[in-house]
Amino acid sequence: MKTKDRILLTSIDLFNRNGVMAVTTNHISKAMKISPGNLYFYYDNKEEILVELFEAMAKETYEVWRPRRLKKATPLSFVSENFELYWRYRFFHREMYALRRKDPKLAKKWKAHIQKMLKLLVILYRQWVKDGRMIKIDDVDEMTYVAESLLAMSTTFLQFFESASDKLAGKKSIERGKQHVARLLLPYTTGETKNEFEKFLK
Repeated sequence: MKTKDRILLTSIDLFNRNGVMAVTTNHISKAMKISPGNLYFYYDNKEEILVELFEAMAKETYEVWRPRRLKKATPLSFVSENFELYWRYRFFHREMYALRRKDPKLAKKWKAHIQKMLKLLVILYRQWVKDGRMIKIDDVDEMTYVAESLLAMSTTFLQFFESASDKLAGKKSIERGKQHVARLLLPYTTGETKNEFEKFLK
């Protein structure tokens, strides 16, 4: 594996375990057993690593949302894939509020990502209506509410679950997050998708 790829993978592991604020480039180089100078050959600072990781997360997310891929996935498997990504990059979802206030470049990228996700949600909804998986929502305000609620819930659920605990949320939080999304979507599902969601929630 190339050194640059190792830096990114090690950073993900350390950020997830210890939090972004507590990790320095020295911690990353030490965990990799390389010199700080070797790391600085690839990245000038931690912020550059974070931006590249964010871009990787966004790219992986858009891959899951590709139209051709969506046709092969059930709504529930689609939800599961997204939550696996949330778990892989959970440090972003735990700390994005603080990170974007500290780094304008990351804040700009996050804003663009959220705006794109809102558009993708509408495209996905229309496809699911066409496929007979969801009922048509004629009220624009209600459609906006559903889209915003889904995105707000899925990007902040780890932060919420950990706010009343003394320890970091575990993998079980993924299942809880999926259940919350499924419950929110359930009234708008139909046919086999409705049956699938009801079975999952039992």
